[in-house]
Formats: sequence, C-alpha cells, structure tokens
Amino acid sequence: MKKLLITSIYALALSVAAPAWAQQPATQAPERHFVLENTQIIPVQSQSTGRAHELVVVLPSSYAAHPEKRYPVLYYLDAYWDTPLLTATYGNLIYDNQVPEFIMVGLSYPSGANYDVERRRDYTITATDADSGKADAFLGFITKEVAPLIESRFRAEKTDRVISGSSLGGLFAIAAAYKAPGFFAGHIAISPAAGWDHGALGKLDAAYARDHKTLPARMFISHGSIEYPAFQQPIAAFQKQLGNRNYRGLALQTWTMEGLDHTAVKGDGYVRGLMWVWKPKKPAGPSGLTKAMQQQGE
Repeated sequence: MKKLLITSIYALALSVAAPAWAQQPATQAPERHFVLENTQIIPVQSQSTGRAHELVVVLPSSYAAHPEKRYPVLYYLDAYWDTPLLTATYGNLIYDNQVPEFIMVGLSYPSGANYDVERRRDYTITATDADSGKADAFLGFITKEVAPLIESRFRAEKTDRVISGSSLGGLFAIAAAYKAPGFFAGHIAISPAAGWDHGALGKLDAAYARDHKTLPARMFISHGSIEYPAFQQPIAAFQKQLGNRNYRGLALQTWTMEGLDHTAVKGDGYVRGLMWVWKPKKPAGPSGLTKAMQQQGE
C-alpha cells in the first residue's frame, strides 16, 4: 500500500511539472511550418573562393509540366535575406504578365555563417582590409562554377542571365558588367554602395571607358530619396557618370524611390528592376486581373 501511495504521488508530481505541450491531447495536429514551394538548397564547395556556399534554387511553377521549355535565370545575392521577397515579387509579376517565367538562383552561405562578414568579403571590388576585396574570386565562382552547374542540372538559358543585388550586392552587380562583359544580359543594382573605398566603382568605370565604347547590358540602378546623404550622393553621381558615357549596347534606367530608406527600397526596386531588364521579353496578352474581370463580364 505504501509503495502504491508513493507511486501515485510521483505520478502526480510529474503531471504538475510537465510542460503545456506534454499535456495536449495525443490527437492534436502536429506543428506545421510555411514552406516555399519549388525550392531547393544546393551546397557548393567553391574552388574559386576556397569556401563553402549554398545556392537557393527557385523553379517556376510550370517547370515540371513543361519539360521542353528552357528558362532565363536570375542570380541574386543575399539569398538568406531576400528569397521570400523575391519569390513573392516573382509571383506578382507573373500574375500581372510583366515578365517571362524564369529560374531564380540565390547566392547564400551555410547556416550559422556571419552574413555581414561573408558578403563584405565577397561583394567588394577593392580591399580596405583583410576581409574585403574578394569580388573577383566570387565573380569567378558564379561564372565558372555556379552558372555551369545550374545550366547542366536545370533547363536554364545560357544567354539570358541577370545578376542582382542590394547595397554591397548592388556594387557587385554593377561591377560584374565591367569585369565579365556580356556574361549577364541584365544587372539590377538597388541602392548600390557606390561610395565604397572612395568611389572605387566610378574609377572602375573610368578605367573601362578608356579602352571600351561598348557595354552590352540592360542595367537598372536605384536608390531611396531619404537614404543617408553620404551613401546616397555617390549613387546619384555614378548614375550621372554612367549615363554620360553613352556606351553602345547599354540600356540604362535610373530610379529614385520617394520616401524610402536603405532597405525598404528593395520591394519597389526589384519590381521595377525585373520589369526593366526583361522588358524585351515581356509576354504578350493581358494580366491575370484583366482576364479575371473579362471572364466575369462574359
């Protein structure tokens, strides 16, 4: 009897101490998480950078149903931050029939990486310390390793690539036009860090212009109207410098987003940037809303 009493008291103590989740009925549905469809992560150990990277691949919804179709590719930086934004932006633009279907390949790093350190190392075009100025190696990683991998594993076009990024990523996206002319058909630079290292981007353009009259690309460069003045002014100066070059083959659109600061510009910037770089491939026909309204009127 004494043993039974002790056992009962012990059981009671356990039930009191048990956390709330342990007391829930066994029939309760398991916890669920929101998952972005048609996505996968590909780990890559780069020979160009000597470091581990990850690719976040987002396939169009039509990919499985149309095995004969090939797709343009958007290579975008800062995938660890911007993948949700870009997948939503893509869906909205497709519904509005503003852009062609395309594959998205986000450049990322393994879980636990210090993104600020990694991106500063890979996206900057000149070195100001030991942890910067590795953009050439990172560009080699994209052109020699990532693009061939994507184009061999997926039905990706080899002649219709776009590179995009924001802030330091925008700096990299513009520099890629000079360092790998023609490899990317389009460049989207949202609030690019044009003032990096005392205007290294403007100096890169000046050096290129001495020997080249052609810059083959569709390019979009934007910034917010209320960004920190010392960051915003070099962007405006570079936009003007580039516009005055009159490079053959360059289709340039510059844009100022009124009332927006450094990170809020990404939403509007990606909408307008993607529409600009793929304007020549804009699908014919009405938007999703127009079709829906027309069907209701029938």
